[in-house]
Amino acid sequence: CYRFFVRDASGEFQPLGDTTRVAVPARGEASCFVGGPDLETESKGLFGLSFDELLGSEWVKDDSICFKVCIEEAVMKEHPSGGQIRVGKTDVVYEHKPPSVEVPPPTLKADFISLLTEGR
Repeated sequence: CYRFFVRDASGEFQPLGDTTRVAVPARGEASCFVGGPDLETESKGLFGLSFDELLGSEWVKDDSICFKVCIEEAVMKEHPSGGQIRVGKTDVVYEHKPPSVEVPPPTLKADFISLLTEGR
């Protein structure tokens, strides 16, 4: 189960959406999922606000917004020998997406050593 919270102007965390229960496999290939309180709604974004509206809302203080995510892990005592366990919606699709950018290897260490040893 997971649930999102957002800090209001008074500094208190307020619930953002309902508690959501999910089941993910513990064996085999690692998988991930996208979750959040606005995935099931027509209007996307925090409280259905545009970016400019959100900036002027009670949720943003000093150009920042603070979220808290509470996650409860429950280990299953027995797992069926075959098949899958589905909790909640069954139309969830997991997809593997390759990175959209190519990140070059790091050079900070070599650059720093060069700076210390050769002055460049």
